[in-house]
Amino acid sequence: MRFAEIAVDSPIGHGRTFSYEIPDHMMLQIGHMVLVPFGTQILQGIVLSLENSPSVDKTKFIIEITDPEPLLDQDRLDLVKWISGYYLCTLFEACALMIPPGIREYEAIWVYWNDLYEGDISNIKLSDYQLKILNYVKSRKKTRLSKLISNFGDKARTSVSHLIKMNILYRETLQKDPVAKPLFIEELLITDLGRELVNLDEFKSSVKQKNLLRYMNSIDLPAKASEIRKEYGYSVVKSLLNKKLLELKKNRVYRDPLRSYKYDNILPKDIDLTREQSEAVAIISGIMANPDSTPRAVLIHGVTGSGKTEVYLEAVKECVNKGKKAIILVPEIALTPQTIERFASNFKNEIAVVHSGLSIGERFDQWHKIREGNYNVVIGSRTALFSPQPNLGLVIIDEEHEWTYKQSDMPPRYHARDVAMQLAGITRCTVILGSASPDMQSFFRANNERYKFVQLNNRYTSGVQHNTSSDDRGLADVHVTDMRNELKEGNTSIFSRTLQASIEDTLSSGNQVILFLNRRGASSFSQCRSCGYVLKCKSCDVTVTFHKTQSRLICHYCNNRFKVPDRCSECNSGDFAYYGIGTQSVEDEVNKLFPLARCIRWDSDVSSNLSSHSEILEKFRSKEANVLVGTQILAKGHNLPGVTLVGAILADVGLNIPDFRSAERSFQLLCQVSGRAGRGDEKGKVIIQTYQPDHYSIVSASLQDYQRFFDIESQYRKKFFYPPYSKIIKLFYQNTSDAFAEREALRMVDELKSEQHNWGLQNIDIIGPIPGFPSRVRGHYRWQVILKGENPRLLLDRIYLRSHQNSYGKTPKGWLIDVDPVFT
Repeated sequence: MRFAEIAVDSPIGHGRTFSYEIPDHMMLQIGHMVLVPFGTQILQGIVLSLENSPSVDKTKFIIEITDPEPLLDQDRLDLVKWISGYYLCTLFEACALMIPPGIREYEAIWVYWNDLYEGDISNIKLSDYQLKILNYVKSRKKTRLSKLISNFGDKARTSVSHLIKMNILYRETLQKDPVAKPLFIEELLITDLGRELVNLDEFKSSVKQKNLLRYMNSIDLPAKASEIRKEYGYSVVKSLLNKKLLELKKNRVYRDPLRSYKYDNILPKDIDLTREQSEAVAIISGIMANPDSTPRAVLIHGVTGSGKTEVYLEAVKECVNKGKKAIILVPEIALTPQTIERFASNFKNEIAVVHSGLSIGERFDQWHKIREGNYNVVIGSRTALFSPQPNLGLVIIDEEHEWTYKQSDMPPRYHARDVAMQLAGITRCTVILGSASPDMQSFFRANNERYKFVQLNNRYTSGVQHNTSSDDRGLADVHVTDMRNELKEGNTSIFSRTLQASIEDTLSSGNQVILFLNRRGASSFSQCRSCGYVLKCKSCDVTVTFHKTQSRLICHYCNNRFKVPDRCSECNSGDFAYYGIGTQSVEDEVNKLFPLARCIRWDSDVSSNLSSHSEILEKFRSKEANVLVGTQILAKGHNLPGVTLVGAILADVGLNIPDFRSAERSFQLLCQVSGRAGRGDEKGKVIIQTYQPDHYSIVSASLQDYQRFFDIESQYRKKFFYPPYSKIIKLFYQNTSDAFAEREALRMVDELKSEQHNWGLQNIDIIGPIPGFPSRVRGHYRWQVILKGENPRLLLDRIYLRSHQNSYGKTPKGWLIDVDPVFT
């Protein structure tokens, strides 16, 4: 084979490879990462295939192989092609999900102010826009082109090019090396010659050299070179190395995120399963035993506390006993310690962990050790799905309904659940989806026999099954409080009288309380009481939230922070009022009403990394705190047996967001947070406070009746042809000019409608253009178009074929595409 088809790290070409000639000396294999010339650049690429002839007339030679071993096997390359085709990203973007973290090289384009420019800028005709860019660069001397585009929009490229031609600015392209590499530690050991000479009187050397040689002779293991140099001096070590009395070796050190983890027997190794759990394990085992069986996926719909984790444990043991390996996904990095804890006693030293909370070096080393087959179980967030786990037999997606399994902020905009299904088709592994409130798409597929379906209807404790319909310790009792009545009767507190009394009773009995509100801060918006002006973020079309602890107004979209103004910018009044509530105000209210309570808060303001998550959880589990106030992180499957009371402070938050999934998300959140109560020895109680007590989402959640919610919501989805009865593709465009963005959105709709008419695709709905929600973020106005139908790709593909057939399938300029978006 003389030629290779390579996926190059360039935005050009969805599904497109580029032909390169293989030098005679190069032992190239499929899956290798290489460096190739691409236009005027040197870019990385992944070899997808080897061919006898090229796909183009003229080819260039591959420069070099960057890693001695192929990074992707054939199964992963097949998955790469599917991801690229389905989610409309480049092949290299799909490859990047699966290669070792931190090894991508980047080219950074810097723009500089030219100090040698001799002309008078005031005499040059420049637009206000160009002057803004010029002043921005001049004030900083240099800046990245990407920063200019981010701040001033896509037109900045053209303006910068114009200013460079005028010699006012100049540019430089700098290659950014990979940020992750193997870590080596230098170690010193004494040589045989050194041992012979160390005690000889005639051995001539300095006192320091003799002392070091005697020390090295007295220890059995090699010593760290850095510590010896610090203790004895660099020149002393160098001298003994030159005399061949010491030897320097470099040893590869693997950065293990679990190196300090204590694998104690946290849980018994042998689990007593209930009848329901045993039946679930039997179904899963049957699928794993027969690679030809279909479907390959099992949806476990189990009430909160029904023992889904015990089923996962037994399934993984079955998988490992068959000589296979497993991947377990959790929706939040905060859940990984708990999941590791549950699996540690059964898989001692056999667990790898993969998530964004690790250092880039830890992730790099974990990738390599996983590929070598060192771990039977990989646990992590959605990115763990792409770990090079060999001989994969089982993928578990816990809390499968969570939207965090979808990557929405950058391409590929994939959903881990759907990628796992495709991976199962390629490798014949088994996929388990588990949830107390499944995604409607998953439940719909199970009802249509695309997934096997298993129900766990009863709560579980150490092999004891509790019927949830009896008075035995089943699900918590749920009470809905109409906050309209509280207001009518003169109660203006955050807490209803029922919730306040229940908190008091719970704390006095020595139990714990969770208070849930899916909104951070102390108040949701700030308003001038004189003219009614509402304070908004300068870069986003959203109100800013007052955070009392920082005494700042913070935008929850771009994280801009502002001082609380002394005067209103509209009327100069100094009379501001703060409305709405957030987790900080709930915490304040607890401390005011229950001064003896030990209250802590858990939201992204106080926990930004894995260690802070763990510290908060440990404080609460150890009963150092007895009230936990927080946002949706509280609803993520935590097992907190001391909690007997959960209060949902305002269930209406998120219910009326303009998104067809808002009712589903509200139902799921309320079900999940309700499930934190009563998981120990005492019955749990849940109080849901709401201004919409008759809404079917809240009623269904209070009854903890998923089927009821699904039946009602399905009628709405079916009537308006929303998923799961259709598919959706979102096209969105953003620009610093609202008028420009709107014109481009209108142009796109016209183009779509023209193709729809030409090809008779009237069964595809074109919705929009409409402003995004919110309509402006980080200074960019956002417009979007929704395609909805049984197969909206048919229409989108016509756009590619007609308008971009000479651009190798490149996305229409400036447009971003999200297939199966979780937010519309």
